Amino acid sequence: MLKFAAILLIIGGILFISNTNGFLLSHKEHCGVAVFKGGKDFGGEKILANKSFVPHLKTIGAVAKACKVKVNVVDSYKQLKTPTDFVLSSEMPLALGRGIHFNLQDPKGGTVCNNLCMTSRSYKTLPEANCFIEGVQKKGIKFTPPNLLDDGYASKLSSTEANALKAATQKLCAPKTKAPKG
Repeated sequence: MLKFAAILLIIGGILFISNTNGFLLSHKEHCGVAVFKGGKDFGGEKILANKSFVPHLKTIGAVAKACKVKVNVVDSYKQLKTPTDFVLSSEMPLALGRGIHFNLQDPKGGTVCNNLCMTSRSYKTLPEANCFIEGVQKKGIKFTPPNLLDDGYASKLSSTEANALKAATQKLCAPKTKAPKG
């Protein structure tokens, strides 16, 4: 019985230590932004996204496939020069890794609808583009002309909260710099 209790304590200790990244009662924040490999439903620039935005990207890909278009990503998360740089509220989803700028292409890479098409609402006359934009909106993804898709999270925050989250995200995701030798 004593051996059983000792083994149980050892296993419990190992699990506790492994769940705390090797340090008891410590928790280090990590950058939540990573590369999203979208597959053949996405093209263009490399997609950098917050982990919480990945399910939305998968939904965007599924809608694109159903509408027979390809999402050509023009822009996604961008690292700012300093975490406190000013960002327009319309660009905040990108600074948080929770949005993309895009154009629509046909499966062969030809342009279906670009940001000019989306600004003028011409997409409503193009069946594939209208299918896509209405489809993502029905799935709860926010479309903001000319060409932004995001999860709507940034718009629910006050400007103070959004700026604090932006600064924290940018700081955590900043490239590590080596201290100068000397």
